[in-house]
Amino acid sequence: EVFDGGSAKNFKLKIGSNSFIAGFEEQLIDMDVNEEKTVVITFAKNYASADLAGKEAHFIVKLLEIQEQVPLKIDSVLAQKVLQDPSATLKMLREKLKEQLASQALSSLYLNKLKPKLVKGLLKKFNFTLPINIVEQEIDAKVHAILEKMDKKELELQKNDKEKFHALRDSVRQKAQDSIKSALIVEALANKEKIVIEDKEASEALKYQAAMIGKDSKELIKYYQDNNLMTSVKIRLTEDRLLQKILKLNT
Repeated sequence: EVFDGGSAKNFKLKIGSNSFIAGFEEQLIDMDVNEEKTVVITFAKNYASADLAGKEAHFIVKLLEIQEQVPLKIDSVLAQKVLQDPSATLKMLREKLKEQLASQALSSLYLNKLKPKLVKGLLKKFNFTLPINIVEQEIDAKVHAILEKMDKKELELQKNDKEKFHALRDSVRQKAQDSIKSALIVEALANKEKIVIEDKEASEALKYQAAMIGKDSKELIKYYQDNNLMTSVKIRLTEDRLLQKILKLNT
């Protein structure tokens, strides 16, 4: 009997990572490429999903490829590959990494400490009536995100228990209100300060994001454009530009 989450294709599994249920990885050792094998495991009695707890499961596994993880050779060849520059040197790579580490440290300080305090201060300073329909839409979005992470049994409980569902909505209401309120405050202040994010600046931000996560920048930009996500990038950049300006005024 097939169960949700019980299958995957072309999955890269590192032996020893313990990313699968206990006893699974060990049964793959000594398999040959293109070999097929049935892996038998038993879910723990206290497993998160009650439908699977204590049950035996059979997984038909086909090994497509074996890769070996080896240490990278730190030389100019690596520098050229990472920086995508045929003239790059190891010294250039080290300098670039230092810059990135410093940038990441500042970014972490801003995102994790300064920005939350600034937003909290803005929420406290301004008080006005929020548009109910927009708040309800934000609550819907937050509830949907939570429901997507639930297993089948939890979803059924939410659908069949109205009190439980209303409690879930109430649990995210304050966050939804704060989210909408801060967005409206930022929009008003940004307009007053004449902060405008152009398409080129949004694209540059995505290029930097792509470099940080090792993705192709053109593909990432195209994904955002095709899915109408460029506006969200501009909103994020507008918020950051405004908050950074507030920081400068208070330092």
